[in-house]
Amino acid sequence: MGEQTIKGKKDMRSSTRWKSHEAAEAAQEEPVSTLYEQMRNWEPLEAFFAQSSVVLSTNVDQSRVLNRACFGKPIFAASSPLVSATSAPTRSPRLPEVDTEPDDVRLFQLGLEEAFFLTSELKCIFIYRQTSEGRVILSEEEVWKCMQTSKPQFVFLYIAYAHLRVKNWVVRSGLQYGADFMAYRHHPALVHSDYAVIVMPEGQEERVKTWTEVQAMSRLCGSVAKTLLLLHIIPKREAVDLSTQTCQADFSVESVEVCRWLPEKHRDENVRQPLKAAEQ
Repeated sequence: MGEQTIKGKKDMRSSTRWKSHEAAEAAQEEPVSTLYEQMRNWEPLEAFFAQSSVVLSTNVDQSRVLNRACFGKPIFAASSPLVSATSAPTRSPRLPEVDTEPDDVRLFQLGLEEAFFLTSELKCIFIYRQTSEGRVILSEEEVWKCMQTSKPQFVFLYIAYAHLRVKNWVVRSGLQYGADFMAYRHHPALVHSDYAVIVMPEGQEERVKTWTEVQAMSRLCGSVAKTLLLLHIIPKREAVDLSTQTCQADFSVESVEVCRWLPEKHRDENVRQPLKAAEQ
């Protein structure tokens, strides 16, 4: 998907729905790939596993990078209000920042898919749990199992999430649109989302079961200028063991864009002319 829709600056400018005239320049100054490289060079940050989410401790510079790469959401204290995009002292003023002192430690709340991507793919955080015996640092395999226990569909949602993220799509929750995820070409402060994403694990009860439901979801997406994207998670062999993160290699992801067929946009006017002539 990413290779077909983002080929270069010219294509990106012509097909992306920017939120302002300056947004394209802001995105090109700091693409998502360069933010990933910054995060890979961090000394791993500590994060606390809290069942349905992960809480990450950061400093001000790290929190700004997380914000620009669109991971998680900051947890604000009453004394640290969110500063408007126009007043924040940042290199990219169109992105919202938090007014804080350089030595402040800030907290970020991460979704499970986000947290595992930072742990496994970018390797910029480590996750621990608090037990009666004290703090226990979890291995990647232990994190995978904990997240799978906390969220039964985590495996398939993460495979879909990582499939988009590694292609430099910004992925956020799709709850507002009845989808699993929303996919953006850059930070949501700069662009409107392109896709409403629904994850479709093969062999399990599907979110969209009939063509009527597909049509209804497609019409909903069309009304808000989104394209419905179905990500089919297909096992490469039988009896895949989901309890280990290595199972990701046992699945392939098939992307299907669902678009409405409009007769007035697809009819061939050249075919109609001979028919009119014959009628006369």
